[in-house]
Amino acid sequence: MKNIIYFGMMMTIGALTSCNKYLDIQPVGTVIPTSESDFRGLMTSGYTSFPAHKSYLSLRTDELLLDESSTDAARTKDIYLWNDQNPDPATTAYPYLAFYKSIFYSNQIISTIDEKLTSNANVDQIKGEAYLMRAYAHFELLNCYSEVYSASNVALRGVPLSTKIDLEQRFVPATIGDSYAQVLSDMEKGTALLTVEDQAKGVNYRFSKRGAYAMASRIHLYRGEWKVAMEAAEKALAINNKLVDLNVAGSKLPNDFESEEMIMALEKVSIPEVRSSSFISPSLLSSYSDGDLRKGRYFQKRGADYVSLKGGENRFNVSFRNADLYLTIAECNLRLGNTAEALKYLSALKKNRFTADAYTQQVKAYANLSKEQLLDAVLLERKRELALEGLRWYDLKRTTRPAITHASFGRTVTLQQNDPRYVIRYPQEAINNNPDLLK
Repeated sequence: MKNIIYFGMMMTIGALTSCNKYLDIQPVGTVIPTSESDFRGLMTSGYTSFPAHKSYLSLRTDELLLDESSTDAARTKDIYLWNDQNPDPATTAYPYLAFYKSIFYSNQIISTIDEKLTSNANVDQIKGEAYLMRAYAHFELLNCYSEVYSASNVALRGVPLSTKIDLEQRFVPATIGDSYAQVLSDMEKGTALLTVEDQAKGVNYRFSKRGAYAMASRIHLYRGEWKVAMEAAEKALAINNKLVDLNVAGSKLPNDFESEEMIMALEKVSIPEVRSSSFISPSLLSSYSDGDLRKGRYFQKRGADYVSLKGGENRFNVSFRNADLYLTIAECNLRLGNTAEALKYLSALKKNRFTADAYTQQVKAYANLSKEQLLDAVLLERKRELALEGLRWYDLKRTTRPAITHASFGRTVTLQQNDPRYVIRYPQEAINNNPDLLK
């Protein structure tokens, strides 16, 4: 490995400047990490650098309406209109480089920690987190910039893989098959190294065994590997299967980092730029029936419109939580033909989200639904439960890829069913720095 440059223990994105030809990354400083605290500092920087891309993903879905009167609308309108090819210069560039900043910190840890430190529980935990961060960053890149995994898609263009520190290497996208092979390999290595079963509140932005199982569940769900996805979700729930009961006065929002169902509170899913330039769409609001407590807890009326209560500050950062796992198990069971088991998990979630009378009505309604109708019900429940947590775009992309129409500033644009724009175009800045992205 050549051109390995050790860098200082900066805790912010500012630890990296824009110099490298291909990924536009260059480390700064000459302090060599030698202690556990040094390597923990590197890992913290990897977490800090992780992008807020899921906030922007919500703009691409049927969850939001653009507020044209907002001063931030100029920066988000082309994202809202899926204009990735020739956006207005004022448009916020879609996150790309930040993923590789987090990966860079992970690579630094993976490549040097064994040389500097003797294996122990803390050292193994840090190294395991680094592998999992590298896996998760590549996975999120795939979700944004490549096609959905399938047996027929494995030879299509995936994403550039960064697994070593070599500032002269070329970053040509690997195939989808090879990209996922790297993600799965890193996930397996990282999970095996972890020594923390569940992170304490306040540091639960870090990976734990519970978080690793939750990540595995999502990866396999998106790959259509129903049995494996379900088994991983069950492992996570074996550690903690609690759900927030919205019937209880004073209960926390489920995506609050202190909620009893939070697994990993890493990603900013509702940043000010998006919150200030959007309202909740009527189609999302109308999906909540009478007696569904989430409508009043997740949203708040502001003037004639509604805004989200699920974001706006770091306490609502979220990557994984138990409700997502309940819905994953319900979906996977239905796809495998296990209707009764699917209803058990779906009903358990709804019992904590509906009034008692409304819950009883919901359970009765399920008895008359076919397997296909129940699957639709689970996917609709994902829309309601996980609203504005950045997962709706991925769910649309991996399932029906429906047509969506957005109107803004005198323009009406339709994302057609199966539209190629369900695969986001690499940002022009990234293409300019690395023309290999288009190969």
